[in-house]
Amino acid sequence: MTQTISQKLSNLLNLNHVDKSLADIAKVRGDLPEEVKYLEDSLAEIQAKLKKDEEILVDLEDNIKMQRIKIKDSEKMIKRYEEHQMNIRNSREYDAVTKELELHKLDIQLSEKNIKAYYEQIEKKKAEIEDRKVLLTKSEKNLEEKQQELKSVIEGTVDTENDLHQKRERIIHSFDASLLQLYETVRRNVRQSLAISIIRKSACSGCFTVVYPQMEAEVREKNVIVTCPHCGRIIADVADPFLEEDNDATA
Repeated sequence: MTQTISQKLSNLLNLNHVDKSLADIAKVRGDLPEEVKYLEDSLAEIQAKLKKDEEILVDLEDNIKMQRIKIKDSEKMIKRYEEHQMNIRNSREYDAVTKELELHKLDIQLSEKNIKAYYEQIEKKKAEIEDRKVLLTKSEKNLEEKQQELKSVIEGTVDTENDLHQKRERIIHSFDASLLQLYETVRRNVRQSLAISIIRKSACSGCFTVVYPQMEAEVREKNVIVTCPHCGRIIADVADPFLEEDNDATA
């Protein structure tokens, strides 16, 4: 069944009311969802860095083991060359063996120097790991507190929010694609994502810009979809001036 412009505007007002209610719920939650997401990302980053630090620590310990193996290999070679040195009969061979002995002794000194450097790096890395673990504990606690806070807020509004989403689905089911697209486009481009306004005291209720009498008449007739030339909102109705005066008097 084809809807009249008046019916379409009525549906737009209903949809706008639902979206405003959903926005109010989001406002109650405030920045909590973003804060939780930020803390989750920060925690994941700390965990990744801690894992990397622990891998570096293992690599440093493996490097020490490799240097100790090199020292043992060099000590074996030194012992072998020293035994061979006892049976050398000419100076040329003696010089060659002596050179090999010196090289292996230098290798041992270098390995010992490397081991010392690795131990210094290990101590530094262990201190960094401990600091990061403290930071991790604090971050986990902060995240848990914010998650509980957000959970409490969500639990207080989840039923209402689900009802509103279901109501929204029912409303937009009757929309034609072009009208729904127009509505969603306007929502993305206006403050607080509220795409529908009314004329109140000869002005757009969304941006408070005064509208021309001809435009106000077109809105009253509800024969065409009218948008505010200033903010782009769809103007769906004209407020009753008598009700406006009553509201002002009782305010």
